[in-house]
Amino acid sequence: MSEIIIPWFGPELGTPERDRVAAVIASNYINDGSVTREFEQHIAELVGCRYCVAVTSGTVAISLALLALGIGPGDEVLVPDLTFVATANAARMIGAKVKLVDVEPRRFTIDVDKAAAAIGPDTRAIIPVDVNGRGADYDALCALGQAKHLRIVCDAAEGLGSKYRGRAIGSFGDAACFSFSASKTVTSGQGGIVATNSESVYFRLRELKDQGRRHGGSGGDDLHPMMGFNFKYTNIQAAIGLAQLDRFEQRIAHFAERDSWYRELLSNCPGITFPPQPNWEGEVLQWTDVMCSDRPLVQRALREAGIDARAFWFPVHRQEPYKAEDSEFPNSIEISQRGLWLPSSFSLTRSEAERVSQVVRRTLETG
Repeated sequence: MSEIIIPWFGPELGTPERDRVAAVIASNYINDGSVTREFEQHIAELVGCRYCVAVTSGTVAISLALLALGIGPGDEVLVPDLTFVATANAARMIGAKVKLVDVEPRRFTIDVDKAAAAIGPDTRAIIPVDVNGRGADYDALCALGQAKHLRIVCDAAEGLGSKYRGRAIGSFGDAACFSFSASKTVTSGQGGIVATNSESVYFRLRELKDQGRRHGGSGGDDLHPMMGFNFKYTNIQAAIGLAQLDRFEQRIAHFAERDSWYRELLSNCPGITFPPQPNWEGEVLQWTDVMCSDRPLVQRALREAGIDARAFWFPVHRQEPYKAEDSEFPNSIEISQRGLWLPSSFSLTRSEAERVSQVVRRTLETG
């Protein structure tokens, strides 16, 4: 394999992050504190919700959101089959049962009609996934949730900065969860956050992440009126996240420009199909994705040219802990086998996009 010259994606860190972290170290308060509160407030303003609670990962964010809404052992949660396995794991971690639902073929998000058909006597919640920043059909989902008395906990891990019909992804449902892992628009290495408009959910999340304490404590003779855990997000992580937010609008603008490059350069390329152009007002894709007629061939050619790209996830039902019959999930199987995320880094240049596109086009034209 050739040395990677054009990466798929990765964090971009520098002097602003170092300066903010240095300030936290100089303060000698490196645990979850005032800098974390500042970060939570910034995300709440960005999403347009009343409250945010930062935790150790996006997976934990989903688990705690479910718990805060009263979902627990024996309850059933509907999860789309095409997602990173963490979505299902988050429900399993709190003892809930996972029922997988196929996705719709155009936007790769949960098929609302199939979700409605999957609802059973134990179903308590739906976790829609905003795949690559594409909003799920929240008009239909929220109506379904209301009609069937189901909680909606959104896995918006890839949706920060994206919108559904002009409204920020992360502001729908009972709660929404973002990730700050290394492959996201804003990263702190790891971390996650729950956004909600519910005061009761907000306070329960505070208790769940901090050993039952709603307002923090000294670690000494504190009262712990509720059971909780230790899922705190530190001031050091928050400092990195705040520095990343300073460049957020610039990054979002670059994503839109990057997508336009690829759509131009790969237009009418044999064997390449772009998913429908974002059609909800304000939608932003985390990474540029395409459907390939022969993805393994394209990936090999890119790697030989020193270019990294990433295949879509396996369907969750093909992962060992969630094994189920293929017949129930034709769309997720088809999308998973053909989907490819092209190089999409913050620093990707037009000339690099041209190089990627040349390799893809030549490979598929010559076979």
